[in-house]
Amino acid sequence: MPKMTHATLSVQLKTLIENGLVERKQYESVPLKVEYSLTAIGKEFHPVIEALQEWGQKYMQYLKEERREEQP
Repeated sequence: MPKMTHATLSVQLKTLIENGLVERKQYESVPLKVEYSLTAIGKEFHPVIEALQEWGQKYMQYLKEERREEQP
């Protein structure tokens, strides 16, 4: 997986918060501590992610098999 910059991560987290999928909790401590977690509706998306992962694995296997068949 490619590395993500701090700026990119920050933008993605803000977008997820704005869309109600992630919540941010900030603790008033030194150093500052921040935690992110899925909201209830965000957790409901988990089966969709699992289904996409399963399909992706099957598709990768399909592509490998297709390439084998194409080789002489």
